[in-house]
Amino acid sequence: MASANRFVLVAASLLALVPASARADEEPPLTSPADPTAAATLAETLFQDGKRLLEQGAFVEACTKLAQSDALDPAIGTLGLLAACHEQEGRTATAWREYGETARRAEAVNDERGAFARQRASALEPELPRLLVRLPKGAEGIAVFRNGVRLSADELGVAQPIDPGTYEIVARLPGKPEFRATVTAEPRKVAEVEVPDWNRPAPVPTPKKEPARLDAGTSNLLTSKGLGPRKVGAIVAGGVGLTGFSIAAAFALSAGSRNAASVSIQESCTTASCERGRELREDALRSATVANVAFGIGAAGAVTALVLALLPERAETPKPASLLGFHYEVAPWADRTGGGALLIGKF
Repeated sequence: MASANRFVLVAASLLALVPASARADEEPPLTSPADPTAAATLAETLFQDGKRLLEQGAFVEACTKLAQSDALDPAIGTLGLLAACHEQEGRTATAWREYGETARRAEAVNDERGAFARQRASALEPELPRLLVRLPKGAEGIAVFRNGVRLSADELGVAQPIDPGTYEIVARLPGKPEFRATVTAEPRKVAEVEVPDWNRPAPVPTPKKEPARLDAGTSNLLTSKGLGPRKVGAIVAGGVGLTGFSIAAAFALSAGSRNAASVSIQESCTTASCERGRELREDALRSATVANVAFGIGAAGAVTALVLALLPERAETPKPASLLGFHYEVAPWADRTGGGALLIGKF
């Protein structure tokens, strides 16, 4: 911000040395007095007010004063200072155009301030946001508006410099629905808007396929491959059994290793080493307990898988157990010394 303020002061001192020309901008101009002398006096007053406000950082008010001054009495310094004001206000594309116009007018009368204006325009150009509005082929009769202002034919189909900000693009064609789009112009980027072809049929939306649910999709897939609910249960139970056996084997090996180390230490141990032997013994017992529990779970899973695999699949809807005359349950069990499965039934 400090560098921006320094630039304002430099621009003010450089461009305001001589009253100079500018072009009328978007700010509302004052009604020019009939007397040229009165118009020039009012323009000078507005110029000085604008310069003072610019140095104070009141950019909006300063730009308005300078634009009104230039409209009354165009001058190179006024337009150049107005460009500097718009640059500080953040309206970079407006400032870029005004710097270019300042340079052309200064060069037409061999004013050295034209070089400074060219320099500022060149520095701003890479930073400019741009807007590209694309029209469909055969777009005769389409009227395109940007924030309510109609764009000329030269401004369509080409990336035009534009001030940063948000813009509403409206396209109208007699007898067709109005097209609206909102875009945001950012420095160094091109905001694109493509006006649709009203003569082209609207694309038919493709129906979205809902993802298969786990329960229904899995059931259908397994059924189509000849696997009924019991066979699926047998596969799951078998996996549980295999996992249990694997864990049991790992902890059993650990328990045996620790127990052997404990026995070796305690055969010829001192007070300190005997304590270590007892710790290894306790670790071996804990590992053995985990191995027994895991073996029990594995055995339960294996038995459950075997029972489910041997039972036949039923094509009809399952009936209550009381009507079938037979009811069974498979229940795994485990304790510190082992485990297994119970097959409980009644007739």
